[in-house]
Amino acid sequence: MSDKDGAINNCYTLYFNDERLTHTQQGKKFPNNYIRTTKYTLLTFVPKNLFEQFRRLSNFYFLCVLIIQLVPQISPLLPLTSILPLSFVLIITATKEALEDYRRYQSDKKSNKEIYSVVKEGSLQSIYSQDIKVGDIIKIPNGQQIPSDLVLLSSSHENGLCYVETSNLDGETNLKVRKSLTETNQYQTPQEISQLRGSIVYESPNERLYRFNGRMVLQGNDSNIFSINHTMFLQRGSQLRNTKFIYGVCVYAGIDTKLFLNQQPPPSKFSTVEKLLNQLILFVFLFQIIICLLCAVASSYYDVHVASLIMYLGESQYETATYAVRNFFTYFILFNTMIPISLWVTLEMVKVGQAKFMEWDKDMTSIVPVYNPTTGIENEVEKGCRAKTSNLNEDLGRIQHIFSDKTGTLTENIMKFCKCSIGMDIYDEKENPGSLATALDTKLNTLSTKYQGIQSFLRVLCLCHTVVSEIEESSGNITYQSQSPDELALVNTASNNGYVFLDRKTDEILVREGGVNVSYQLLAVLEFSSARRRMSVIVRTPEGTIKLLTKGADMAITCRLAQTETSRDRNSVRNETFNFLKTFSRDGLRTLMLAERDLSQEEYDEWKESFFQANTSIENREEKVEAVCELIEKDLNLIGTTAIEDKLQNQVPETINYFLNAGLHIWVLTGDKQETAVNIGYSCRLFDPSMELIFLNTETSEECGQILDRYIALLPPETDIQDFSGVHNEGIKGGHGFQSNRSANPLESFNPATLVSGSAVKAQIIQVPEIIIPTLSNEYGLVVDGHTLSFALQDHKDKFLRLGRACKSVICCRVTPLQKALVVRVVKEAEKKISLAIGDGANDVSMIQESHVGVGIIGKEGTQAARASDYSIHQFAHLKRLLCVHGRYSYIRVSGLIQYSFYKNMSFTLCLLWYSFTNCFTGQTLFDSWIITFYNILFTSLPPFFYGLFEKDVDEESILENPMLYKNLQKREVLSKRSFLIWNLAGLWHSLVIFFGTKFLFSNDVMDASGHTAGIWTLGTIVATTSILTVNFRMSIEIKTWNIFNLFGILISLLAYFIMVMLYAFFLPLNANMYDIFTMELQIISYHLLILILVFVALIPDFIVKYYSRQYYPKDVQIFRERKNIKEIPMKEFITSENSTNYQRSIHQA
Repeated sequence: MSDKDGAINNCYTLYFNDERLTHTQQGKKFPNNYIRTTKYTLLTFVPKNLFEQFRRLSNFYFLCVLIIQLVPQISPLLPLTSILPLSFVLIITATKEALEDYRRYQSDKKSNKEIYSVVKEGSLQSIYSQDIKVGDIIKIPNGQQIPSDLVLLSSSHENGLCYVETSNLDGETNLKVRKSLTETNQYQTPQEISQLRGSIVYESPNERLYRFNGRMVLQGNDSNIFSINHTMFLQRGSQLRNTKFIYGVCVYAGIDTKLFLNQQPPPSKFSTVEKLLNQLILFVFLFQIIICLLCAVASSYYDVHVASLIMYLGESQYETATYAVRNFFTYFILFNTMIPISLWVTLEMVKVGQAKFMEWDKDMTSIVPVYNPTTGIENEVEKGCRAKTSNLNEDLGRIQHIFSDKTGTLTENIMKFCKCSIGMDIYDEKENPGSLATALDTKLNTLSTKYQGIQSFLRVLCLCHTVVSEIEESSGNITYQSQSPDELALVNTASNNGYVFLDRKTDEILVREGGVNVSYQLLAVLEFSSARRRMSVIVRTPEGTIKLLTKGADMAITCRLAQTETSRDRNSVRNETFNFLKTFSRDGLRTLMLAERDLSQEEYDEWKESFFQANTSIENREEKVEAVCELIEKDLNLIGTTAIEDKLQNQVPETINYFLNAGLHIWVLTGDKQETAVNIGYSCRLFDPSMELIFLNTETSEECGQILDRYIALLPPETDIQDFSGVHNEGIKGGHGFQSNRSANPLESFNPATLVSGSAVKAQIIQVPEIIIPTLSNEYGLVVDGHTLSFALQDHKDKFLRLGRACKSVICCRVTPLQKALVVRVVKEAEKKISLAIGDGANDVSMIQESHVGVGIIGKEGTQAARASDYSIHQFAHLKRLLCVHGRYSYIRVSGLIQYSFYKNMSFTLCLLWYSFTNCFTGQTLFDSWIITFYNILFTSLPPFFYGLFEKDVDEESILENPMLYKNLQKREVLSKRSFLIWNLAGLWHSLVIFFGTKFLFSNDVMDASGHTAGIWTLGTIVATTSILTVNFRMSIEIKTWNIFNLFGILISLLAYFIMVMLYAFFLPLNANMYDIFTMELQIISYHLLILILVFVALIPDFIVKYYSRQYYPKDVQIFRERKNIKEIPMKEFITSENSTNYQRSIHQA
């Protein structure tokens, strides 16, 4: 058998009930159905996990430190000081990986060991799922999952229909219909199935979930080649519903299945804080290297010029250069704690905790229906936010661009048929349900144009769709199911007006017209696609006429209307229909156009052959079918238009208004018409009635560039940023032909055609100066259609972005999914600002994955967007809490955690540097090795951990009421190179005070009257005690909101330290050097005073700076905290005349 596409070698072929022939094809080897999604095995877990962990730069750094530390001639510390912290980090991460992989193993085992029935020699045999092979014919009972990718052969339904749920694949819970060929549906038993002979040639495995192309040849019917496509395809992971049983033949198994090919990890995203952290670590590392080099040089100098003069030291064992190199590595080990090893584990745990807080937030929950497979009933369950990743928590607090879908994201995606136009008349189904049926009853003349128009209109609604009907046996009521809410609304409207869709068979559609059952022969279905933007069916009416019925977007239908009309009445009807279409769109309604065409038998027969050839091709089937459809979808006669309402979700206007006041730029990317998009823009407060709207609608790239030049030239240059409002308003309204869209009803003056007249623009081309776009005093909105957008992004990207920055809000209408992702990429790369994309459908997935942060809404279109997103929510209004409460808190917490972690380590480690000045730079450590080991793990780890989980600089109510709190966070970065330097300078100051203060006050080595003298370990214990107290008390200054956890963390940290040094003091075997030292210190009051004085002196600058800034330059959050604390005083009274200046200054400074 030859392939008409010449691509037989690239295709798979299987033969029914012939395992030998299927699996012995030359060059073909089918995989088994065994699935393994685990990353590790028992043998590979340790080496592979360690390899992956040491690929992280921080772990590799500490591994290098450990290796150097194993050399006793170099290391001043015990190797355990690096082994324990590094092991702690590795074990925590490995445990997490092991648990996750074990869950995957359990899931794989359950799937691979599930039992299925396979047809073998006329009977059913039970085998494991993992043993299924390509060519096996499997019987699937109701409720069982599909074990591999199958082609449906037969079903218990008489028409070969079956229903599957694909929630495991795409998240959609609505049932989908699959239909077998009539020729194979007659095989209903294992004996009959065993008699089936023939073959299937189909495309090689690919990840396109909703595509399957092939053809089937049945033995004895060589003259008949049957096209098979996705309507007969059952994917692995879907579940059979409402069908007693089916038989299907396995076409893809194991790693070839669509489910496996789509299980690719989402693109890796790193937060801006994490990227900055990597830079900061590099700076600290360079600082460490410089300090080590200086200490190595100093050690050589002291060895030559000082140590040689001290007789008891003897002669040096090393050459000068060798001694310097040795001491370089000694100091490298000594100062390795400048980089906190516990930071990454603490960060990861904190971020997971923050993500859990998002999921536990009761104010971000919704009641959603959940299908119970056991009972077959939908139950209402309360579900909240879901965090798919915790890496981006802090970026939620610094979003500056929001890219949003419209339908299902801003709106409810619950479609309600409102109005329609037929001919010169409008029918309001919302106010007068059944108005079309009433009009038919009143039209006695069935040959009148109006009667035939209404009848044609209802027939298109009733016949041109993919809705599936189900009749309840008990009541006889008909229920409809569809993947498209629009189609459900259209079919229900037809039903309410007497045209009831009953059932669809392979070649027949049954309807009830005016109470009479009527059968239409179904000749062809021209399916909807996002590229075609229309759907058509070809039917033979009971009268024998062949009709093409079409519905689709106005852009797709208008260009295919018959152009040879000479009747004035027809032209007036068409023009009036276009006016109705604009009116409906301005009301914010979703519109479709309906058309039809009569076909001759000869024309249909000629086209049918081309359609069959295209529909049975395997390679490029979609493109070929679309080209053939163009041949017949032409010269259409316009019937009318439909208008469907899709209401805004709750709190959408308030949420968008909050974001705009918070300084966020919002771009809405939608496939709707311009008029509809603009109306929704006003409804959701994206556009304000006082806002000037700029419309970009062009036909050529040259015209697009000229219009962009025109508007950009009207914007003030950089020198006019401080005071440009008057000049700008005069300039933009005077003499340039710019039409204001400001009126009581903003849509009354809306006429894009007058704004983008090509001839007017070409007559006046303005030279655009090099300017920087400021934030305009007069607010502007930009509206651009998809056609113009393609020119703007390809040829005029910089100009388009300049104009977009000058506008408060932007709507891009008539855009494709690819354009959505392209807009996000272009703005993200050019603006260098953190972007967020939010959507609810499969067409939003590319946009969501392209942005810095992706948010999916779990809605009527399934969960494709939610599955591809970083965070998923149920309503757009929940985005406000996600960003402004959780995101803002996360950014502040993570920033404080990072800076404090480096500060405390710098404060502790620099004491070792200062000590080097007193020991001739020999690399001697001041602290006991175990104190160094547990400093990061135990003595100072809990306070920053609880800070990262629970810190609140201001209460939630103040944040939700005042968008400026979110806006000011964008201007005042909590974590920056400058703030990081300030924190480390504080650590430098504290180390200087602690060490040299101890040396100064410790000038007398005699500890008490008994003559005990103090040595290095006594000094080290006092310095360590003072340092640990100082850094923990410094955290207490930083905490704004105290709770039991913060207090618990500080107390446990201090208690752990004192318990350890007490154990040292009482138990000689633990450490002979530290024995009895701390007990001696506790008996000497001067040591107590020494520690208290040094802690006070170290922290007094922090107190002074905080007091001064709070008293004279208060930040906005401090004002709101005061307001919260003084609840009985209203805000107006709180901000008195003497405080108003400070308050205004604080807002300006923030």
